Order: sequence, then C-alpha cells, then structure tokens
Amino acid sequence: MRDLICRSPNYAGSYYPKDKGDLIKLLHFCFNESIFAPKKKQTLNTRIFGILVPHGAYIYSGAISANAFYEIASQNIDTFILIGPDHKGIGKRISVTSEGYWQTPLGDVLLDYTIINDLIKSCDFIEEDKITHQIEHSLEIQVPFIQYSCGNSFTIVPLLLRDQDIETSVLLGNLIAKFSAGKNAIIIASSCLTHYESNSNVQKKDCQMIKCIENLDIESFYQLIMNSNTSVCGYGAIASLMRAVKISGSQKGVLLRYATSGDVTSDIKNTVVGYASIAFV
Repeated sequence: MRDLICRSPNYAGSYYPKDKGDLIKLLHFCFNESIFAPKKKQTLNTRIFGILVPHGAYIYSGAISANAFYEIASQNIDTFILIGPDHKGIGKRISVTSEGYWQTPLGDVLLDYTIINDLIKSCDFIEEDKITHQIEHSLEIQVPFIQYSCGNSFTIVPLLLRDQDIETSVLLGNLIAKFSAGKNAIIIASSCLTHYESNSNVQKKDCQMIKCIENLDIESFYQLIMNSNTSVCGYGAIASLMRAVKISGSQKGVLLRYATSGDVTSDIKNTVVGYASIAFV
C-alpha cells in the first residue's frame, strides 16, 4: 500500500490513542468493561442493514458506539459505507476520497473504488475532496472500531455531507442503496445527537428524535429538528442512512444504547451531548 496515497490518522492522539497498545486497551474497555458496554446476551441475531453511531472522543462515546459494532462483528462485511457531516462546511456538496488508503494505529484500510467511482459518475455533486476528509474527524474515528471488532479484511467508502438538506440526503441514500445492492456492504452514519444543553433537555429532545429514526420517518425527523431547534450535527447522514436501509429492506431501527456525555462522566450539572447507538434491521 505504500505506493498509494495515504490518509494519515490525524485525530489519533486526541479523539483516541495514538499508540496501538493504548488504543486496543481502550477499545477493550469500551466493548467489555464500561458500564455502557454491549450486553452480550442480548444480541439481535438478525441481518443488520446499517448502524448509527456517535463520533465523540472514545472516552465519552466509545462504549455507546461499541454496542452497534458488536452487533455487526459476526457479519463478515466486505465494505463499510461511512457517511458523516462536514463539520467545517468547507467541502464539496458531498465529498469523497477515491484513491489510496486510510491509515490508523491498527493498520491500513483500502477504499472500495468500484462503489466510489459509481457514485461519482452518477451524480455531479459527489466530488473528490481530499482536504475536507483530512481535516474531518467523524469518519476517521469509526475505522478503528471496525478494525477491532470486524477484522482488517474490508474496504470503506467515505462520504461527507456539507449540504444536509432533505433532498441531498435522500438522493445520496438512493444512490448508496443502488450501488451497494447485491454487495456484502453495510452503512454507517456518524452523528452525535443534541449538543450543549442541560442533561434533561438533551434526553427529552433525543428521545423524540430517536423515535423518528427508529420509524425510518425522514420527514418527521427533519420537521422535529426544525421545530425544536435541535443541534444534531449529522442529521443529513442519518437521513441518508434511513433512506438507504429502507430501500434495502430494513423495517425499523432498534436502539441499542443511549447516554449523554454527562451520564458517562457522572457530571450532569454542565451542558452535555447526546449519544445513541442504533441498528437497522
């Protein structure tokens, strides 16, 4: 892989450990020792079309994410389609990287060139944008979870949305469903939920939002966000996921684990962020 273009793990050392051994120890804690870790006797035991996971620092949201990655660990997926928000809003309408590989402390991961090229050719606002991907954390921090739980023999399709309006998000979901059909692929949307409000407000808003997500109700989801002024960062990524999995055969989302950053740190006096792990079956 050394002759290919490498995307470096720019957020190793901040969102998650840079040292391989330290990273493995923290992932082990998220999957096995945290009070928010997966309850391994309560697995879904069915096909999972996609998952929603947060993208906070591992010490805050890692155990919440582990619940979803645990559920898909045995499915032997070949390709993971990653959708996240362009937090800085400087990229293309939908940004993708189409060459080389992504590096993490756990190893190197190739891109799925076939699906990526199909997406680029099918839509003039899905464009190559290496810079936006280099400075965005929401997808990078998912890759070590996949490597730890699912092994290293897989490819990824990384997609970032600058424009998260309903039309763009639904269109992307349609295209993902089309070009992943018949492939051994799964979709991962990366988003935290309500940001920087009181613990009670965050829980209340997130509960309503999660019901829309579980029902695959995109219109109600957008209406709720607008009416309640909810600050979910990756709402377009969530909508794209909902659309794609529904086309692919999903009937509903199942909440696996929910917590706020305040729940994790036992500090609910300050403002918090909501984290949910949802599987679509």
